[in-house]
Amino acid sequence: MSGKVKILVVEDEAVVAEDLKQTLIGMGYDVPAVVYSGERVLEATEEEQPELILMDISLGRGDDGITAAGRLRARFDIPVIYLSFLADDDTFQRSLLTGPFAFLMKPFDSLRLRQTIEIALAKHAIEKKLKESGEHYRTIFEVSGSAMMIVDENGTIAMVNEEFAQLSGYSKEEVECRKEWSDFFVMEQFAAKEIQQCLRGAAGGAVSLDNVSLFIGSNQRTSYVCTKIKKVPGTERCVVSMIDITEIKRAEEEIRALNAELIKVNTLLKQEVAERRNSEKQLQHQANHDSLTGLPNRELLFDRLKQALAYEDRHNNLLALMILDLDNFKAINDTLGHVVGDILLKDVAKRLQQCMRQYDTVARFGGDEFVIVVNEMPDIHDIVKFAEKVLELFQRPFYILDQPTYVTTSIGISIYPLQSTTVEGLLKTADIAMYQAKREGKNSFQFFTESMALKSDERAIMKKRLRSALEREEFLPHYQPRIDATTGKITGMEALMRWQPRGAPLAFPAEFFPMLEESGLIIPAGEWLLDMVCRQNKAWQERGMEPLRVAVNTSARQFHQEDFTEKVSQALASTRLDPHYLEIELPEKIIMDNITESVRKLGELREIGVKISIDNFGTGYSSLSYLNRLPIDELQIDKSLVNSITVDPGEAMVVSAIITMGHSLGKKLVAEGVESEEQYVFLAQQRCEEMQGHYFSRPLPPDDFEKLVRLFPIPT
Repeated sequence: MSGKVKILVVEDEAVVAEDLKQTLIGMGYDVPAVVYSGERVLEATEEEQPELILMDISLGRGDDGITAAGRLRARFDIPVIYLSFLADDDTFQRSLLTGPFAFLMKPFDSLRLRQTIEIALAKHAIEKKLKESGEHYRTIFEVSGSAMMIVDENGTIAMVNEEFAQLSGYSKEEVECRKEWSDFFVMEQFAAKEIQQCLRGAAGGAVSLDNVSLFIGSNQRTSYVCTKIKKVPGTERCVVSMIDITEIKRAEEEIRALNAELIKVNTLLKQEVAERRNSEKQLQHQANHDSLTGLPNRELLFDRLKQALAYEDRHNNLLALMILDLDNFKAINDTLGHVVGDILLKDVAKRLQQCMRQYDTVARFGGDEFVIVVNEMPDIHDIVKFAEKVLELFQRPFYILDQPTYVTTSIGISIYPLQSTTVEGLLKTADIAMYQAKREGKNSFQFFTESMALKSDERAIMKKRLRSALEREEFLPHYQPRIDATTGKITGMEALMRWQPRGAPLAFPAEFFPMLEESGLIIPAGEWLLDMVCRQNKAWQERGMEPLRVAVNTSARQFHQEDFTEKVSQALASTRLDPHYLEIELPEKIIMDNITESVRKLGELREIGVKISIDNFGTGYSSLSYLNRLPIDELQIDKSLVNSITVDPGEAMVVSAIITMGHSLGKKLVAEGVESEEQYVFLAQQRCEEMQGHYFSRPLPPDDFEKLVRLFPIPT
């Protein structure tokens, strides 16, 4: 191609158009003009006569690129390449109707641009040549001066020329694909065997008949013709003519070659489009699905939920939105590691998917939370059955690394349109109901009620107040003495947290501890209490008070922290308190949740010299085999058992058995919550070593506790 190829740029954004123009000029192309609207395309094409047009699909106001290309195609034979940032299926299919030569997705690099332009130019040249060759073929066929027909393998006449129409007396439309060649010949004279051999290739592809054959036209009009028959190479057709068909054969070969080139170009173009579309689909899937579980993520969940609400609104059905939160999942992550946690989340996702109907949605909402959207629920009873079905999925163990692991879930349910008519409202109310299920013992489901909303607001206010209390240092420890059952002397103390809000009465643990646990503030609050009591105990010792061991309650969240032992060591080091004078109290259930992890951590605490006791012992979690393995020093009998020993003979026998068992294991026994002399006498008779409770003293502020200790005798 001589000279520079002229390319017309159609782009409504001036900066993009100018950048594209300069890129094309740098590649050696000529850009005579840039058009910024669809209405100017025809006029600019008429003026500039470009050899190729780069057409942006989106042209702002007025006609878009596809409309402009459609009008252009009606008047000019110029290849068009579409440009677009993103085309949906409808736009893509509409663009194909205008016969584009390529489709470039923005952004594209210069190499891709050049390759696309060159392929389009080559494709257009091939098509043009093919069209010219086809016209040449038709011209030879039509102006050959001889009657000609093309016959297929069944003997049907596929095509005739004008001379054949004149010879037969039939129009082309009456003959082509409607009559067989045998309809025009007397078979005995035409030598049917030779033409069949020609079609089968047995005669070398060509048969010449020197004899004259009788040709029968319309109205039984007859003519005599001398024929030559040649099979069309690569087909099951033959050409019957009165002349040499060398020129036609040459035209066929040229068409075949051009067709092969065109097919190659089209194949490359289709592969490129397919690769681009597959890449877009993969990116879209990644953008809308959770990478760990493969479930829909928040974005896709919101989209499906909006569609579901619109559908249910039209059909007057109920929709249930369920938020699932795995119970004690943090403990699994902390003890078994995040890899195991991820495996569990994937297994939970698979199990939930098995429970879904075709038109329901289950999505991962984040962390260990999942959301289920249940469509087309006729009434509340169906929603209850579905929730029960979900809970049943968690009754079977999950096998992680070939080990059975049991995990339960708490479910909060909100119903459209009863609880809310918006996506945000349904999520909020379901979340409130889920936390209510957690508070009521977990492994259950709760429907949202208005009373929950009020409690939720109260909890939010309480959470804010507790956070401020930490910042203002409104928490303070009170100390309750432990008494030797035999001598009546003080042998130790337990530190109990209190809250003194500004301008309000003193708050006891039952009023704020549950919210500390729920909000996670128990971790900084627990660390503050540990540091404070170690510091106070050391200060008392430095002021000459007899040394006493202080017991500090530890929450599940604190204990499950990987660096818990390190934080205990830091508190002792920063306050210079001897580890012998610190005791860590752990509720029985926390230890038994993961016995292997508990043995490891308790062993680390024993190594630094800290004493360990099991709090709330006797509430039914421990087994003797596990208890014997635990590196603990004391068992604290739960106060619920102590309170019943003087009124319930059965409970008295349980307490007596606990004391006997503890002694057999070499553990010291401490009775909590001793409120009366009768309780004290019974426990002393059973040889319970230490006691604490209001019978001896209520928990006291630091100054009052110091006065009590200095008045009471302390064993040395």
